[in-house]
Order: sequence, then C-alpha cells, then structure tokens
Amino acid sequence: MIALLAAAVVLTGCSSVAPPENQETDSAPPPPSSLVPPADSAEWASESFGTFDEYTSNGTGELRVELPAEVSKARSGIIDIAYDGSAPLTLWTEDSEGELGMILLDTSIEGYTADPTSFAGQTMWWAANEPPWALLVDADGAWEVTVRPIDSAPQLPESGTGYGAYLYDGPGGAFTGVKPDTGVGMSITEYRSGADGTGGGETPHEAVSEQRRDADFRGELAAGPSLIFVSQRGAWELDLP
Repeated sequence: MIALLAAAVVLTGCSSVAPPENQETDSAPPPPSSLVPPADSAEWASESFGTFDEYTSNGTGELRVELPAEVSKARSGIIDIAYDGSAPLTLWTEDSEGELGMILLDTSIEGYTADPTSFAGQTMWWAANEPPWALLVDADGAWEVTVRPIDSAPQLPESGTGYGAYLYDGPGGAFTGVKPDTGVGMSITEYRSGADGTGGGETPHEAVSEQRRDADFRGELAAGPSLIFVSQRGAWELDLP
C-alpha cells in the first residue's frame, strides 16, 4: 500500500492596479503592424503550458501509471478521473527521482465528493509544481484516468457540475453565481495571462474563495486569455460579464 503523505497548496491572490486616467497626448498611435492582438485562450494555453497527445489509462486497485515523456514536459495539464469502488481513492504525482509529490485528488475529503467511494471529475497539476513523471493510484475499485493538455479545455460555461478546468476569452469583470449544494464551500481560481496577452500563467488569482456554505457567491475575473478552475462538488451556475 502506498504510504500517504500530507500535501497542501496555498494559492495567493494577485493585487489589482488601477489604470491611469486618460490624458491628452500629441503622440501618434503606433502603426497597425506594431499592434499585436492578444492570443486566444487555446493558443495562449499551448504556448504557456505546453501541449501533448491525450493519454488514457485504466485499472483496478493500486497501480502506478507511467506517463509519456511529452506529458512530463508540459508545465501543466488536466486529469479526468472516473472511479467506482468501496473505499476512497487517492491520486499522487511521482517526480523524476521517483519520489512522491503532491496529492492531486483525495476523495475522502468531503469537498471533492459527497460519496468518497465514487468520483467523476477533473483535477490538474499547476505550473508552480514539477510536472509528474508518473501517477500513483491508491484505490480498491475500478478507475480510469485521462491526461489532457490545457489547450483542450472548453470555454468557461454559464453552468456545470463538479470540478473542472476551463479556458476564458471574455472581457473580465464582476460576476455572480449560485451553487445549490451548500454542504461545502467552493472556489474559482484564475490563472491569468500577462497584460499583453502573453505570459506563463504562473500566478493564481482567487476569483471566488467561499468557505461559507451560502448558495450565492460573487467574484471578479480578469480579461482573458486565462485558465479557470472551478472547485465545487455539485452543480453551479455563473452569470458571466
């Protein structure tokens, strides 16, 4: 049995800077050829996090899943997980030295699922962490793991269910939302691009961090392109800007 280690990732917010007031100027605008439009979110994600071919593995019980080399070169990636067992599932990363890394999923934590013996959702490794060379599954039932690049994520919808990664090309701004499952809180984390539409997306911004178990929530998104990760075990709805 794989020994369990405790791991936690603390996400820090990003301060906002008010734009300067408009001022008159005699300077001519730059020629159109020098204006570089911001990348759309899929292009930005590919450049920022890397891309690779989707990879799927399935099994039953405890198993080590070695990842293709191209996956281990990506700075971040999405992991789809489907599980049905009689005990909780824990998913670990293993680094290039064969050492256990971070816990990507632990279904014994009630925030992930109301039923610790069943899960269907997503997790991911972030750019701030070393990419995994292998995944270690600790479970007693049947499971399937699919590893996908960030640029394959869909656009952030106005409604969904469970944990999921999304891309965002919107204008940014304040938004509101609702989650019928008030048994746990929720968070929405945004990994932003730079001001010019480029950048590594290393800096997380907590658009929503609700420890309270209220049904309603609110937050603010930066203008895309960016990566959004929604953390809520149940259904959720967003009124986006």
